[in-house]
Amino acid sequence: MINPLDWDLGNVPPGVPWGGVDEAGRGAWAGPVVAACAVLDGETVRRWGHVLRGVRDSKQLSPDRREALATELKAILPAWGVAEVDELAIDRENILQASLMAMRHAVADLAVRPRILFIDGNRGPRTGLLERLVVDGDALSCAIGAASILAKAHRDALMIGLEERHPGYGFGQHKGYGTPLHRAQIRALGVSSVHRISYAPVAALQQVDEALRDALRHGLDLCATVAELRLWVERDLRPAYGSLKLVWVETLRRRYADRLAQLADSEGLARESGPAQAAPDGP
Repeated sequence: MINPLDWDLGNVPPGVPWGGVDEAGRGAWAGPVVAACAVLDGETVRRWGHVLRGVRDSKQLSPDRREALATELKAILPAWGVAEVDELAIDRENILQASLMAMRHAVADLAVRPRILFIDGNRGPRTGLLERLVVDGDALSCAIGAASILAKAHRDALMIGLEERHPGYGFGQHKGYGTPLHRAQIRALGVSSVHRISYAPVAALQQVDEALRDALRHGLDLCATVAELRLWVERDLRPAYGSLKLVWVETLRRRYADRLAQLADSEGLARESGPAQAAPDGP
């Protein structure tokens, strides 16, 4: 089988930088989806080819080897980017669109702009750069394999951190995927605020709270400034998220958007020609 680095070199014009894009966490029940972009060029291949020839699909590497290789790649790549899209956005947009959004964010601020991107899968994120879709690309392309390592190592670290904030679910062990342990712990502890409530297995295990829904709606209506809306999302909505039906969240989103428009308009009139303020991200 051809080495992934040789595959890249055979599919890129000489003298141009190229990149690979992949995601991690698409099938998980909890936590964010993470995408990464790894950029390569001829000089990096010349100097660090011995490292790059060891790049494989992240799923083929042990956790220790994957973490060590991710650290090494960050040191030798001319540019790389990692981006997260959280569970609220996943439930709002659907996982495909959230994954593509994460890919666009991972590419957006690269220090070196690749001339072509190899994208793992059959849907492109529309980054504005030349994109080539590569099914099973994490096994074929060195750049995509490097991106898969960066994305997976980053997400694993995030999930280990979530285990500290939400003990008992085993996030550090199963990384949010639908294992028997995960299902059992949801039954025992309830759905947490970092679970994806649009996923049927999670929704089936929810214990929802109508009183909490009503309190959130009341608190949202009391927000008197755009800043208070931002605080409502972080202080009130996020901690309660696992106890809400998805249809309730969608209703709260619409109510949030209406309230944001009202407050932004009134604050804009009050400021008149003063500096514009950034609106908060919606739930």
